[in-house]
Amino acid sequence: MSYSHDVKEDILKFNMNASAHLVELEAFLRLSSEIVLANPLKLVFSNSNLHIIRYYISLIKKFYINSEYVIASHTMQKLKHQTIYSCTIMASAQTIIEDLGLIQEGTNKKDDILYNPLTISAYLRGAFLAKGSVNDPKTSNYHLEITTDKESEALFIQRLMNYYELNARIARRRHSLIIYIKEKDKIVEFLRRLGANVIMNEFENVLIKRQLSADVNRSLNIEVANQQKTNRSSLEQLKYIRYLEYNYPLEKLDPKLLLVMKVRKENPEASFSELIVIINNTYNENITKSGLNHRFRKIKEIALDFERRRQ
Repeated sequence: MSYSHDVKEDILKFNMNASAHLVELEAFLRLSSEIVLANPLKLVFSNSNLHIIRYYISLIKKFYINSEYVIASHTMQKLKHQTIYSCTIMASAQTIIEDLGLIQEGTNKKDDILYNPLTISAYLRGAFLAKGSVNDPKTSNYHLEITTDKESEALFIQRLMNYYELNARIARRRHSLIIYIKEKDKIVEFLRRLGANVIMNEFENVLIKRQLSADVNRSLNIEVANQQKTNRSSLEQLKYIRYLEYNYPLEKLDPKLLLVMKVRKENPEASFSELIVIINNTYNENITKSGLNHRFRKIKEIALDFERRRQ
């Protein structure tokens, strides 16, 4: 099963407030149903998850007691032999269509939905269960979307998402519109609003582990970079130390310079901090990082000046 399937199964476990169920049902039917022009009218909705089909049948029976329905299934050859389940509502179909305003372009309850967090979450829940998907966070490609072929519906869903400041955007994909979220923390918030508590916690755990791994890698990279910088500095310092040893009368050098030359030769891979510890502990001389750096600069200056005078 896909990650989106698991997310939707988790959402179904969450018991929404009963007063919001009609709003949720409307959103689901708007995105997943077709009206069959027959006498009488028929309403057909479909989904690849049988649990979702049965869940919305239970909502229909709750609000429309005399509903009659038939469930069928067929295999989609183009979708890796995926099974699609459809439910055809016969008796009460026209009543449902009229009550929920499914023929008209937009919902007739916009004002009631827009400013109530309970109904906003209910509508988004129905829309996501109908036509939503989310990438597995283990892929690191964070993406959650809801698909529709109606522009007014896409704009309305985007507006509902952004009520929670989810930074939802709209893009066109072939003949459909997708309302999508890319930021990982926004996806977590969306799942929380829909009641996918188990998945939300798992999602956050994956993000935490990935962040910890990234922090460790970053720390290692910094450590490697610092070591490379130390090695480059050490090689340059050793170059001038060897030059002086072979060409310059060492008895003329300050003993303090001779000390750091000796310590550097004995510890070619040590950092400045490590050299300071060695000098302090072994030679009982307190020296700061700037003081050590000053001595190495002085060694370089003497070597370069002596080389210039020899030419």
